[in-house]
Amino acid sequence: MFRNLAWQPSDGLPQPIGLGWLDPGLPFWQKSRPKRPPLLYLLRRCKKQKALGFDCEWVTEKSKRQPVALIQLSSFDGYCALIRLSEIKAMPACLKDLLEDETIYKVGVAPKDDGKYLLIDYSVVIKSTLDLRHLADQAGVEAGGLASLASKTLGVALDKSWRIRCSNWEAQELTQKQQKYAALDAHVAIRIFAILMEKIGRKRSVFSWLYSTKDSVWSQLDKYCSLYADASYKNRRSGTKSLKVKEKEAKTNKEALLQSKRYPYATMGKPLYNNCYLEAPDGELLCTCDKKKALWYVERTTADIVKEDPLTVRLRFEPSGRSVGAVGRYYQLKKENKCVVCGDTQTFIRKNVVPREYRKLFPDIMKDHSSHDVVLLCVHCHQLSNIRDQAVRERLAALCHAPLGTAQRGKFTEDSVGKRIKSAARALLYQSRRNVLPEARRKELEEFLLQHYPDQVEVTEELLQDAANIQTIVENTQFESHGEKVVDYFLKGDGLLRLEEIWREHFLKSMEPRHMPELWSVKHNEERLRVKWDEGRLSQEHLKSIGLTRL
Repeated sequence: MFRNLAWQPSDGLPQPIGLGWLDPGLPFWQKSRPKRPPLLYLLRRCKKQKALGFDCEWVTEKSKRQPVALIQLSSFDGYCALIRLSEIKAMPACLKDLLEDETIYKVGVAPKDDGKYLLIDYSVVIKSTLDLRHLADQAGVEAGGLASLASKTLGVALDKSWRIRCSNWEAQELTQKQQKYAALDAHVAIRIFAILMEKIGRKRSVFSWLYSTKDSVWSQLDKYCSLYADASYKNRRSGTKSLKVKEKEAKTNKEALLQSKRYPYATMGKPLYNNCYLEAPDGELLCTCDKKKALWYVERTTADIVKEDPLTVRLRFEPSGRSVGAVGRYYQLKKENKCVVCGDTQTFIRKNVVPREYRKLFPDIMKDHSSHDVVLLCVHCHQLSNIRDQAVRERLAALCHAPLGTAQRGKFTEDSVGKRIKSAARALLYQSRRNVLPEARRKELEEFLLQHYPDQVEVTEELLQDAANIQTIVENTQFESHGEKVVDYFLKGDGLLRLEEIWREHFLKSMEPRHMPELWSVKHNEERLRVKWDEGRLSQEHLKSIGLTRL
C-alpha cells in the first residue's frame, strides 16, 4: 500500500522523502530507508530544524472521544511519520522522549489540545506545543484553521472532507486517502510555520535558516516562539490581544494595564523593596524589610529608629529567632527591584513561585515570616511563567488524581434545566410583550414551562416572574479542590517540602532566571526548618503537619 502512495503535482507540495509507519504487523517503510530506527531518524533531523509538524487523530463513538489512535509528525524537508497508537497499544519510549523534548517545537493548529489528550490517554506530557495562529497574528496573516492557513500561505487546498476527518482511524489498515490526509496535515503545518517565521522577521530564506545550526539563529527563533510555547490560542474577536501587544502596552501605559480585565494582576511602577533594616536589641542584623513594616514596630513602641538612611530600626525585645546559616543570611541581603528573569526595572508583578492554590493550604510553620518564594517579574515574563506553570498543574493533576477545575468540575455549576426554564420565561415576559415572538414559538415555550410546573394549568404573570428569577447557579456537591487533593497526596507521600521543590525546580528550569537573589535555594524551607529543629523551636507535631517524621 505504501509504495502506491501518490503525491500529485496539483497538491502544490514537493513529494515527501518518505512516509513512516510504526505498526507491529507491517515493517517501517520510506523511500530512502535510513540505517537507524525511524523515530531516531526523525529526531536526528529535529536536531537541525528544531520544529516538527504535529497532529493527532482519534475516533468518536456516541459523542465520546476514544484514545488517540494516530500521531502524525513531519520534518520540514518532508520526512513524515505516522504512528498508530491504536495498534501498538503503548507509547514507544523514543516517541515519548521526542514529544517531551522542550527544545523541539510541535507546531500545528490547537496542538495543546492534542497534547492534553495524549496526557489523558498515554500519560505523556508533551512540551513546546506551538499554535500556528499565534504566529499568523504576528505575521499579519488572518488566523484560521489549518486549511485556511494553507490556502493563505502555501496557496494549496487541503481536503477537509468530513468523510476522511471522521473516518475510522482505528481500522486494521488505513486507506490511501487516510494516509495522505494524515501525512499532509503534519507536513503542511511545518511548511506554514516556516513561511510565517520568515514573514515575522527572517532576513534569510526559509531553507537557510531552517537548516542552520548556529546558536544565534535558534536564539532568535526562540525569541519569537517561546512567547507562545504551550499557550492556547484565543481568536482576536474574543478580545484577547497578543502577548507582544500586551507587553508593549504594559511598558507604555501602566494605568491601562491595571484596569485590564484580560490580565488581572496589579503591576507596581514604584520599588517594592525599600531595603530597610531590622536589628536585634544587641544590634545584630535580623533581616531587611519594607518601610511600612519597620515603622510598624516603631509606632507600637517595640522598636527605635537608629538610622534614617537607610532606615534602620532596633527591636526592644528579643526575637523568637536569629539569622542562622545561609537561610538567615538570605533575609539579610538587599533585594533588587527588577525582574529576576530578564532584569527589566520598569514595572513589576509579584510572582508566587509556589502557586497560592497550594501554598494557602500549607501549615503556618511553612509560611510564617517567609518571603522566599515571592519574586518580581515584568509583565511579559509573568505571563510567560503563568503559561508554563499549566504544564506542571496538569502533571500534578494526573499524578495526584486531582482534576483541574472545569465548567463541569467547578465549585459551582449551572443547572441546565433551570437555565432553559429561566430563558423561556424571560422570552415570554419580554419578547411576547413586544409582539416579536411567533405564536407557535410562544405556545411551545408555554408548554415547556407547564411541564416543570405540574400544579399549574396555565401560564400566568406570577408564574413567569417566578420562573424568570429562579437560581440557576448551584453548588457542585461532587466538587473536589485540585489544590486540596494535591496537598493531601504529598502529605501522605513525600511531604509538602517536596511539592515546594517541584515548583521551585520548575521555575528555574522553565524561566532560566538570570537575576535571582543570592542564596535563593530550592531546599530553602528544609534548611529553615532544620535550623528551627536544632534550636528546639520545632516539635514532632510540626513535622507531622508537613508530612514528615524527621528532617
